[in-house]
Amino acid sequence: MKKNQLKEKLAAGKPVYGAMVQFPDADLVEMLGYAGFDWILIDAEHGSINENDCLGMVRACELANATAIVRPPTNHPETIMRFLDCGAQGVQVPRVNTADEARAVVNAVKYYPVGTRGVTSSSRSVGYGFRGSIPDCVKFSNEETLVCVMIEEREAVRNLPEILKVDGVDVFFIGGGDLAQTMGFPGNKNAPEVQEVVREAIDGILAAGKVAGYSCEEETKEFVRRGVRYFHTGMTPLIKFAARHFWNLVGEKRV
Repeated sequence: MKKNQLKEKLAAGKPVYGAMVQFPDADLVEMLGYAGFDWILIDAEHGSINENDCLGMVRACELANATAIVRPPTNHPETIMRFLDCGAQGVQVPRVNTADEARAVVNAVKYYPVGTRGVTSSSRSVGYGFRGSIPDCVKFSNEETLVCVMIEEREAVRNLPEILKVDGVDVFFIGGGDLAQTMGFPGNKNAPEVQEVVREAIDGILAAGKVAGYSCEEETKEFVRRGVRYFHTGMTPLIKFAARHFWNLVGEKRV
């Protein structure tokens, strides 16, 4: 059992920067940790990652001193539990549109008396039963596991004031890509209409005294100034950036 460095930094008011990995590759995760990222988003929603892949990727995070956060494919307690049992220190759950759905996330992540997550003494998350008693593990997990809900549809934005009242949620993440799609701007999260909603949602989160999250690249400094503290980029923009930098160095334009 290890203290959640991501939660500690957020509690101290610091921004945290992650990288999303959609491919089942522990070596890549380890390299990203050494590259300085605070946390890794193990994306099991859009990628090809399953629970067995997740085990190795979580271990790679630990080796490289990065916090492992999993994005499960659905907001189902059995699915969330299986990924958390791999030892991940948090979840970023997609398509949370109502306060009841946010409460369902908290219930799935937290053990009794906070939630209803099933308990076992044989999973990696509790050291396979070798690291402390079950009551100690349950208490530690409830304190250290991060809960992030994704606000990424128009319905979620409409219900955001009620979602923000749900106890146990650490981060409210605005998913600009899917939000743009539900607003009629697929593939264009930078459309002025979408960005207006994004900024209003972030302002609402911050006004409620909560932690806001967002995924961006060039605009990251601007959003840090606005008060956003939880960020992630993805492998595609990272590879594009590195490729363009390389071709600029050699004086060619191929990307």
